Amino acid sequence: MDFSDILSIISTDLDEVEQELEASIKSHVPLVYEISQYLLGSGGKRLRPAVLLLSSGACGRLNGKERTYSAAALELIHTATLLHDDVVDEAKLRRGKPSSNIVWGNKATVLVGDFMLAKALSLIQSCGDLELIKAVTDAAAKLAQGQVLEVMNTSNMLEVTEEVCFGIIENKTASLLESCGTVGAILAGVEDGLKHSVGQYGFNIGVAFQLTDDALDYSSTEEEFGKGVGQDLVEGKMTLPLYYSIQEASSSERSKINDVLVSKEVFNEDDLSFVRDIVGRYKGVQKTNNMAENYINNAKDAISLLPDTPYKNSLDSLADYIVDRRG
Repeated sequence: MDFSDILSIISTDLDEVEQELEASIKSHVPLVYEISQYLLGSGGKRLRPAVLLLSSGACGRLNGKERTYSAAALELIHTATLLHDDVVDEAKLRRGKPSSNIVWGNKATVLVGDFMLAKALSLIQSCGDLELIKAVTDAAAKLAQGQVLEVMNTSNMLEVTEEVCFGIIENKTASLLESCGTVGAILAGVEDGLKHSVGQYGFNIGVAFQLTDDALDYSSTEEEFGKGVGQDLVEGKMTLPLYYSIQEASSSERSKINDVLVSKEVFNEDDLSFVRDIVGRYKGVQKTNNMAENYINNAKDAISLLPDTPYKNSLDSLADYIVDRRG
């Protein structure tokens, strides 16, 4: 099913979220709006607002400004972290065009990210619910910890373990999507067990989303992916497709991989081709995608007790889309 078809049931709600995002990034400092709009308007799928709105609907809450404010807040937090990420990673591309740090520099990019975080917290505060505030701020804290964990492990790629890889994924990506599910359920006023279950849906699709992203980094084209293919390797990030492949490689191949990862500050095309060949030979992408499928199944199981409604069906379809996408 096409992504827009999956979200058709919340299309009006998403339009309201877009309007709130536009209002939130208005500023009397022109550059703040310019940088904010550059990324917010560049074709993001609004996955996080979608999970929140669908979760809320599946739990029985279909309207209210708090849904719009919360969805916009979580998208602002996500976007702010993309800005900060691009500075930390010295990224060149974001969603198929030059990243904001390349266009405007690091200082302005970081400060606009801070502006977005402040606006997000203001939106959540305006909902007047301490449980909501805690769910969102806990996720933001985990997200920041995931970013730090990633930075800590970029200089020694070969020492990164599977546990660390999952720690980064769970904190940096899954925590915010878990919060989206939880917030949707909080807004609907359901009991704690159901809040946890819907949060687990978000957590599991978050892990699956990042696993699929990591696999695409080794298997897609730049046009499909929207950023430089092999970018994780260039940025010194050990992800699971490479990790699993290294475990299966011969001693001579591991030695050459070691030479490439340790001695190169700038990867050339031969280096990238060699590593991609190793990942292909030992099915690192396939293993990672298989693991993503397991998380998708966990996500569907987590919401299996929800009433059978169009909102719940859209959550199931969204889970399938996560692992079927090509970029």
